[in-house]
Amino acid sequence: MKDIRNIMVAVDFSPISQHLVGYAWTLGQKINAAIDLVNVINQRDVEALSKVADVTSAFSFPDELNRMREDRLTALMALLSDLDIPLDAIGRHVRTGIPSEVLLTAIKEFDSNLLIMGTRGRGQFAGMLFGSNAARMLSKCPVPLLTLRNEW
Repeated sequence: MKDIRNIMVAVDFSPISQHLVGYAWTLGQKINAAIDLVNVINQRDVEALSKVADVTSAFSFPDELNRMREDRLTALMALLSDLDIPLDAIGRHVRTGIPSEVLLTAIKEFDSNLLIMGTRGRGQFAGMLFGSNAARMLSKCPVPLLTLRNEW
């Protein structure tokens, strides 16, 4: 079994996100592992924003996308602050793309040995056991995947 030295947490700002980050922080402290938080701006949202920008001059697509990234980085910092975790103790990253593909790329980039994510995110199928991204990661993740649910 490989040592866990780098933990990656998929953060979608759903209600369980704070629990995921807190769990990763506690685990990371116990095993002396680095932690990276990754949030993904979904490609479908980027494409929708681009289409709206094409038909209006109310905003600039690049500026709006940068604002979204900055807002999410700020939200990641607020999440850490709410948990009394030092801001410089955990990496914070916002990426754009298809969430499962971005997470797989980030696992390699950060040399992660463990991925922590919620079982259900912000999708519309509330009755499902796993959200679509969790289900995709369950079948494709090259490292151990720890999923937590809201009720845990």
